[in-house]
Amino acid sequence: MVTRIGPCYGSPVPVVSVGEFSITTKTHDSAVSGDIHISRNIENGWTLKATMQKCQDLRNTDTCDYFRSYYILKDGCSSDSGEEAELYTMIFHYIEPNMDCPIQAGDYYLSQFPVFTEDNYLTVHESKISTSVFGYTYTLEGFDKKNETIFCLEAFLQLLYIRDHNWLAKPKLNNEIKKKTSSEDDNEETS
Repeated sequence: MVTRIGPCYGSPVPVVSVGEFSITTKTHDSAVSGDIHISRNIENGWTLKATMQKCQDLRNTDTCDYFRSYYILKDGCSSDSGEEAELYTMIFHYIEPNMDCPIQAGDYYLSQFPVFTEDNYLTVHESKISTSVFGYTYTLEGFDKKNETIFCLEAFLQLLYIRDHNWLAKPKLNNEIKKKTSSEDDNEETS
């Protein structure tokens, strides 16, 4: 479940600035919406890099450790085909007014962009025995052709467990509840 998407804390205001995004959570995915301000035109050929941290408890980012880094886009808006073009074209589809390559300065609005988290193949063995809020932080950084930072966004992904806890179905617990209830009833009758 996505719990936060917004600007990187403590970083200078980049070319592409955002506020805190609003998050609409659905069963196994979320949608984000928010304002985007672009202060200058961005030439084709930009990159987008993700850095992940694995956190024992998202409520305390001191429990986070580096997990991995990878490039999501290596040549933004320079390719008209392939997976990269599909990705930024999909993002552009959710932006109003319409955004195209090369990216022009202006104010935009990201409207209900889907963030799918159900099928993410992330395993969470550590938190099954603790009360921590296990998850991952993502830092998304965009760079222009001169390798200057033009964008920085942080996202927090909390991993949830769906477990059946039908305590009354446990025979031992059922017997203890029945014994306790009947002894309380006996005490009330003798009073």
